[in-house]
Amino acid sequence: MSETTNKLGHKIGKRGARTRRAIVDALRGLLTQRHLGEIRAADVAQAAQVSAPTFYTYFKSVEEALLVLCEEAGEDFQRLSSHIHADWSGDRAFEAVRTYVTEVLALWDEHGPVLRVEHMLADKGEPAFAESRIRRLRRLHLALERRIAQARASGYHPEGLNPRLTSYETANLVESVAAGFALMRRADTAEAIIDTTAHIVVKLTTGR
Repeated sequence: MSETTNKLGHKIGKRGARTRRAIVDALRGLLTQRHLGEIRAADVAQAAQVSAPTFYTYFKSVEEALLVLCEEAGEDFQRLSSHIHADWSGDRAFEAVRTYVTEVLALWDEHGPVLRVEHMLADKGEPAFAESRIRRLRRLHLALERRIAQARASGYHPEGLNPRLTSYETANLVESVAAGFALMRRADTAEAIIDTTAHIVVKLTTGR
């Protein structure tokens, strides 16, 4: 998705970039108040204080503008793999994973409305959003898969365990905790949820 030209093929200057940003930010705000299906391009334009034709100068649909927000969330997620690549010797594994879980919670707190819609559309088979989700988590999946494969090679996992599938399921577990964190808080403390999730991830990854 080009950020240098608009739908008319014109180069986007500083003013155009501000307008495009205003539209994207307006959509982010609306997603905290309404379901995606209730948001029209005209609603986004009104919230951004631009005309409806101006919206279509930069985006062909609300979903295309939403993909920009998904991409921005995805960029923030790229740093998560560093926690999996960290020193996991001894008790350091739990501390590294606990930091990873805590950061996922923070990212969902920041990008939650966007990520929930990305999940929904990806699960419905929308190609652009499925690819967005894959890109967002690819680096993390690869880091987890490497750890899990090493543990299996060392005899900590059974032969029938697939490292790639386990990496997907492990990452999805943490995402599910983050997505449902407010509800889980009704049953226990934030510390207990984070610690328990970290212990589960260490077990799933190392087999120990």
